[in-house]
Amino acid sequence: MSPHTYPPASHKFTINIILLILLIASLNTPVCFSQTASPVSPGIDKCNELARNRTDMVKYREAITCYEQSFAAAPREDTAVRLGKSYYWLGSHSAENVQTELFQKGIDWSKKAIALNPKGAGGHFWLGVNDGKYGESRGILKSLFLVGPIKEEMQQVIAIDPAYEHGGAYRVLGRMFYKLPGFAGGGVDKSITNLKKSLEYAPNVSTTHVFLAESYIKQKDYQGAKNELNFVM
Repeated sequence: MSPHTYPPASHKFTINIILLILLIASLNTPVCFSQTASPVSPGIDKCNELARNRTDMVKYREAITCYEQSFAAAPREDTAVRLGKSYYWLGSHSAENVQTELFQKGIDWSKKAIALNPKGAGGHFWLGVNDGKYGESRGILKSLFLVGPIKEEMQQVIAIDPAYEHGGAYRVLGRMFYKLPGFAGGGVDKSITNLKKSLEYAPNVSTTHVFLAESYIKQKDYQGAKNELNFVM
């Protein structure tokens, strides 16, 4: 976004926006990973330990293998959910030429979680998230057919547990409406409405505030954006 977009007196604010957005982009995650623990599969503690440091991709891949072995020994919804989440994270931090394949694996594991428990929020949430990242990896205009399924999965999460992943379904919808062109159903007003709803469930998630700030900027509500970024800082 060019500097002349902002009022002349907001140079410091502009720099803060750039720094914060770059920080969130470097994390490359629209969701928070902390969640109340559910019953786990036998031997899963070792897998969780390997996955704890998500910046060590070697150990993280070992964690995925561990989860897959655990699922093979005892097919359970929670393990499939973890694999859907793990392939999302791995894909988000891998080279572009392999991202589509990794997000597809996240989709496949999320579908297995849903098959094991159609009423579980986790499978639906990570299916929608992986669908969205799969679409981004192919190009938004090539993947507009995924908009309907993503909305459907997020509505399923909202119906089951709207607080899941700290209001994550509303966060995903808010970001999706921000990125979509208007002819495909996108819109900044819808983005803001959903992001505010997400904050009702988790008011201290910085990612949501930064996304909301970007939506305010798109709406040319610079004071609203400043308020959100000041909260994060």
